[in-house]
Amino acid sequence: MATKFTQAYLDALFSTPEFHKLVEIAGYFYGSEEYRRDAPDFGLPQPVFVFQETLTWFSQAIRSGVWTYYEATPRVRQEAMHGALECEAPSGYAATYSFGMETWQDDVKCQGVGEWIAAHEDDCNQWLWCLANRYRPIFERVCGQINPTAPKAELDP
Repeated sequence: MATKFTQAYLDALFSTPEFHKLVEIAGYFYGSEEYRRDAPDFGLPQPVFVFQETLTWFSQAIRSGVWTYYEATPRVRQEAMHGALECEAPSGYAATYSFGMETWQDDVKCQGVGEWIAAHEDDCNQWLWCLANRYRPIFERVCGQINPTAPKAELDP
């Protein structure tokens, strides 16, 4: 595995529950050696996948509308996400996600999913931080933790 970050950097990244740090962590997963764009779960461990995809689901729904997320997300990925939410997420996430899967083409029905997302944005961010910290060793591995004794040239991300 290629290494990318010092432990001190990762400690700082996980030190405060700020939204921009959630986005930063998620961005590193795309550069992971484990990331597979065509795999339903991106080839990532379930906690990492559900973190990544929940952040995408909420962000895209808030920014562009719920239907844009479902339209752009292959059904096989939606099914993987639903299963991951059932295993990892607080009550209500999997059911809401599933309802969106089935109703995204109906503006009236899907509006409820958008309203639910807007009402749960802060809770979602809090849950994502809990998830990241609960599975931090997995998150760090996927991000690409580096050996702190590596020569300086190898420490630069």
